[in-house]
Amino acid sequence: MKPREVLARHGSSFHMASRLLRRDDANDVATLYAVCRLIDDIADESANGAGRIDTFIEALTTGELAKIPVDGFEAMVERRQMRLEPLATLARTAAHEARYGRLIDTESELIDYCYGVAGTVGELMCPLLGADPVRGRDAAVALGIGMQLTNIARDVLEDAQRGRRYLPAEWVGQRPPEVIAAAADPDRASVQAAIGRVVDRAEVEYARAETAFALIPWRNRVAIRVAARLYRAIGLRVRDGGCRYWEGRTSLSHRDRRRLALRTLFRPADDAPAATA
Repeated sequence: MKPREVLARHGSSFHMASRLLRRDDANDVATLYAVCRLIDDIADESANGAGRIDTFIEALTTGELAKIPVDGFEAMVERRQMRLEPLATLARTAAHEARYGRLIDTESELIDYCYGVAGTVGELMCPLLGADPVRGRDAAVALGIGMQLTNIARDVLEDAQRGRRYLPAEWVGQRPPEVIAAAADPDRASVQAAIGRVVDRAEVEYARAETAFALIPWRNRVAIRVAARLYRAIGLRVRDGGCRYWEGRTSLSHRDRRRLALRTLFRPADDAPAATA
């Protein structure tokens, strides 16, 4: 698996931002992204996803990293002296989801889940970006959680159609995924309000992340700020569009992403981007 190709194919917003990273750091970030994407794809698409991910967990815990089929991963771990426990946590979270699905009950459970699949990525990214992994950890975790919350707000219909509900049951009146997917008029308002709450919580996490951007070397800092702004813009567009989840996934066009990236480059201290990007 070629990491840069995976990032270009699946991570449109982050791929754009990654072009601003220092070259060696960009290559390592792409490698990490490819490993995380592989785990996620196996959990989503494979009939024996949990079993395959268990093999990855064993490889991560025993150090047999050659079993993970991503070019350059083993060499990167050795070169960077990476702590792999966050990646193992991500894999365990994905394996659980592959086995049992996902029906979130409470806000606390939602945040724990977002840490498992994305806050962990923030932890792993810290040293790759040149930030102190101790001082920068909490902000990096916050950015990962914020981005995952944006994904959840954007993908409510798609997730419900796959039998998953990341919106807490306590926010949607215990509605199961099939009811959310049907999007009948009596059910929409509750789901729309819950999506708005997810976006609001994501905004809190993005603000926490911003407090530590100064710990990242300048060029990489610009790249991560662009990535954060692109993700924030998606969530804000979802919210400002009324959280009409039954209409499908909200996205930014290439032109939107380019304009927002340029605006972030030239006005990095601006407040959060407008939903219109």
